[in-house]
Amino acid sequence: MLLNKNAFAFKSKIDNYSIFRHLEVFIKIVECNSFSVAAQKLNLTPSSVSRSLSQLEEQLGIVLLKRTTRTFVLTEPGKYLFLRAQRLLTDLDESLINTSSFHHHPQGQLKITCSIAFGVCHLMRLYSEYREVNPDVSLSVDLNDQIINLNKEDFDIALRITETPPTNFAIRNICKINWVYCGSKIYFERRGIPTSLEDLEHHDCLINPNVLDNWHYTDDDGKSHPLKINSRIEVNSTLGLLHAALHHQGIVSLPTYMLGDYIANGELIPVLLENNTRKLEYSLYALYHPGHYQDPKVRSFIDFIVEKIPLNPPWDKWMS
Repeated sequence: MLLNKNAFAFKSKIDNYSIFRHLEVFIKIVECNSFSVAAQKLNLTPSSVSRSLSQLEEQLGIVLLKRTTRTFVLTEPGKYLFLRAQRLLTDLDESLINTSSFHHHPQGQLKITCSIAFGVCHLMRLYSEYREVNPDVSLSVDLNDQIINLNKEDFDIALRITETPPTNFAIRNICKINWVYCGSKIYFERRGIPTSLEDLEHHDCLINPNVLDNWHYTDDDGKSHPLKINSRIEVNSTLGLLHAALHHQGIVSLPTYMLGDYIANGELIPVLLENNTRKLEYSLYALYHPGHYQDPKVRSFIDFIVEKIPLNPPWDKWMS
């Protein structure tokens, strides 16, 4: 207990910024083996160097250097402090340099929240390409279809697909998100291809009960009405619906960012392209706190995905 009290009293006595300057002077004296050379290196007068060492010894209550008229000898405590302080100041310099570089070089952990489907279909690929040019950025991802409050959660970026992005954050509009009806080639060989929305009543439809505006139509007065459909499978996951369609279970209505590759290789066939049943247009947005854009990893990643996902994204090439 006495040791702890003494340590606390000692710490309170030297806990100020001057101790770092004194340590720097002490290290330079030992490295140069000369007070006058150390003074030149530090752009100080020899008397200032000598005074700094004296103040350090006074604060520590111990002799660090035994001086003679021409030279000096490190005491045992002086040897200990020199080795420890040299390492300490080197680490401190490196830490300060690395901290400063955060304003210029993307590094550290990037925290992103993203919808499950888009994260699985595209985010990992995008990060892989991004990391090739930014290897010092690590990624922490929360795949979540719930709306995340960036004011309450510790995320740098939220990638969200919505028709109305929130106004209390900075946003980048990345691209429009299209939805289409589609099914597998084998399914349509069995059941025929629908040519109108009314035909869906005679097909097996694969439904996400949480996303029903895909299965509505808008009349001439702009009013939305539910379609008559045969709900063969209900899954509260768009990824689950995608795999059901790939296994020939029926027709789905999904965003094209999930379907592009399968349509391009012929596994899925889009139908009813002239019937866009969604009343509202959806887009992919990057949301972030305005102040976070100064962070190079946030700025560089948003710029990267804007470059990689143009307004007419690659998964919609088949539409043209």
